[in-house]
This record gives sequence, C-alpha cells and structure tokens, in this order.
Amino acid sequence: MNKLLSNQRGVAIFIVMAAIAIAVPLVYKFTEETFINRFRADNIESRAKARLVAESALKFAMARLRLYKEAYNFVQNKTGANNVVSQQNLDLIWNFPFIYPIPVSKDMNAIQKQALQKFSEESFLEGGFQLTINNISNKINLNMLRISLLTEARKRAARANPEEEPPEPTEEELAFSPESQLFNALQQSIELKSQNDETFDSKYFGMDIQPLVNELKFYISDPNAIEDNGGADRSFDEQNLTPKRAPITSYSEIYTLPSWPDDIIQLIENEFTVHGALMIDLNEITDNLLRLLIPNILPEDIEEFFKWKNDPQNPQYFNTRDDFKNYIVNIGNILNESDFDERFENYEKQGLKFGPTPTLFKIVINAKVRDATYNLVAYVTMPVQPQPRPQKPANGNLGADGETPQSPQTPQPNPGEPEPNPTPPGGNGNPEKQKTQLLEPRIVEIIVG
Repeated sequence: MNKLLSNQRGVAIFIVMAAIAIAVPLVYKFTEETFINRFRADNIESRAKARLVAESALKFAMARLRLYKEAYNFVQNKTGANNVVSQQNLDLIWNFPFIYPIPVSKDMNAIQKQALQKFSEESFLEGGFQLTINNISNKINLNMLRISLLTEARKRAARANPEEEPPEPTEEELAFSPESQLFNALQQSIELKSQNDETFDSKYFGMDIQPLVNELKFYISDPNAIEDNGGADRSFDEQNLTPKRAPITSYSEIYTLPSWPDDIIQLIENEFTVHGALMIDLNEITDNLLRLLIPNILPEDIEEFFKWKNDPQNPQYFNTRDDFKNYIVNIGNILNESDFDERFENYEKQGLKFGPTPTLFKIVINAKVRDATYNLVAYVTMPVQPQPRPQKPANGNLGADGETPQSPQTPQPNPGEPEPNPTPPGGNGNPEKQKTQLLEPRIVEIIVG
C-alpha cells in the first residue's frame, strides 16, 4: 500500500513538472509578445504625439510670420516709420531659432529660471521641438516660364485693337526673359561644375541645354499654348508620360521630366524655386544668382562683394534696392548707374522684382517625444498685395475725371504661377500713394520625413 502511494506521488510530481515545463515557454512567449506589442503601441503613440508637437510648432511658426506681416504693413503705412524701424529689425520677429523646452542657461537669474520651470509645468505640450525659419526669397520661380492662355487673352484684351497680332519680342526682352535666365543658369552651373569634377565634365560638358528648357516649358504651359515646342512632346511620348500642363507645385516634380538628369536638377536648386516669390531678397543673394543677374561680373568682384557684405566686424544689410545699387555702382565699380538701372528695369519688366522684403520661407521642424521623432518641412509664401489693374474703358474713352478707371483687385487664377509683370511697390514712382502691403502667409507645400 505504501509502495503504491509512493508511486502515485511520483506520478503527481511528474505531471506537475511536465505542466510547468510546458507552461514556461508558453508564458515566456506570451510575455515576449505582450512586451513587443506594448513597445510597438508605445512607439505608435509617441509617433502620433511627435506629429502633434510638430503641428503645434508649425502653428507657432505661422503665428510669428503673421506677426511679422502685421508689423511690416504697420511700418509701411506710417510715414517716416522706415527711418526708425529698419527691415533688419523687422526680420528679428521670425528669423531666430526656437527650442522647446526652452533651455536654461547659466546666465539666467533665479526669477528667470523659476519662470521657465513654471511655464514648462503648466504647458500641455509633451516632448520637445526645434524650429527654424529660413528666408529663401533669393530664388527665381520656374513657373514664370509658363504660357497661360488666360494671361495671353488678358494681354490681347488690353491692347487697343485686340484683333491685331502681338508684336514680336525684342532681343532685349528675350535676353532678360525667365527662359533665358534658366538657360544661362544651366550653362554657367554646368561649366563651373565641370571645372572641378572630371566625372561630371565627361558626362555633361557640352550638352544641349535648350531641349531641357523646352521640355520644362512644355510641361507647365497650357495645352495648345505653344506653337513650336521644339520636339518636347516627343520626349514624353517616347516614355509614355503625360505632361502636367499646369504650374509646378513641388520642386520634386522636375525629377519626373524625361530628359532632366538628377545631377543637373540639383545644380540649380539653390537659384530656382516653384513657389511664388515675386520679390527676390537681395540680402540672400548667392554667387550663382549674382553671376546670373550680372553676367559680365568677374570672379574677383564676386569674392570682394561677399567679403564686404559678410565682414564679421561690419556685416552689411540691404534695407533698400538702392543700398545694393550703391555697392554695385559706387563701391565695387561693377556697373555704371545707367547700366544698372537699365538692367534691373528690364528684369522688372519680366516680372523679377528685387528688394529687402522676404516673401518665401522654409520652415524646418524636428519634434521628439521619447524615442520617436517627426521631421516636417513647410514652404510658406507671403506675397505682396497686387496693385489695382487699369481697366480698359469702353470705346477707349477715359473716365469722368480724365483718368483711366481702376478695376477691383482680382485673385490670381493660378496660385502656383507668379502674377505676370506686377506693379512694383510704390507704383508709378509715388510711394506715398501706393504702399507695399504683404498678404497673409500661406503654406504652399509640406514635406514629412
């Protein structure tokens, strides 16, 4: 009997041990999967929170730009305010980087440290972010190459006899056109790159640039707007691609053009944009853009210009176009006054405006919550308010006051396409009658990384 009980105890112990042996891997596997799922859920939650932090930072950046717009318009509307508040001081509203949580430095006193600590405790924002706003108003809009049937119809209606054919563009107009600027930029960039890169030189030096320009122009222009596209349509047909026939909304679209190599696209990305910067900020001018605007400028003149402008002891800032003109004409002796005025007047006739006012911004945000990060890049345009266009009177007569009646402001039909030949700030040379006014900042492109 005792022997039987002893055997039963052994069986019971064996069953318990076997159950434990079977349960341990199952429990371990269940625990492992639970941990992984929890870790995955935490990452998803952190990623979602990081996105919310980035969106909050974007709203904060837009608030700073709106504040800048209000301050700029206020200064423009107040007589003599430009002499008190310079453009450089206005730019301080948006151009300093921002970090959250705000770091505590050793130079802060106890009151400042306590205020920052209280602010962090009362804030509902979890995690942190780094925010920078960059002025990229130093680029030429590629959409200026676009030929719009609506724009052509407006030009035809504005002529005295709409049935007459428009005059052929002069050589001077062709030389300063956006198409020529793109051609010259490509040519100069390829030549400079070829001088320092043998691989690039063997691959691209001497390539035919005009087909690239024709292809881009065909891609963004209205259907049937171009009589002779230079064979650009064949490039799309050969690869079974359909051209957009509308303004480009993202610079990455250029990579879809069949004949444009990636290396060539990257060469000009610092001089060209696809967003509506109607005023090029001379304070952000680059050596390539300077070479593009003044083709005969010497390399040593470019070097001296940036040495003078970026002098650490006495950095220079262009508050007006006349400040830039003063260096080109009087200090650098690069052009005489008449040549400078003629050249930049021709640029303005083609829709290229120059000044100290930034109108195109790049917002870069890096948000982090625990181990999750969320990168966001937003392009924001702040266009200049267009001046009223003169309305063509019926039967060609003037209004009762002897002047041409003015039409109300009309919205631009294609947001991605800059307004052709807008009235310069302070139109007709009278800045007291027509002040430069900035419109609300608007996000035109967002890139999430």
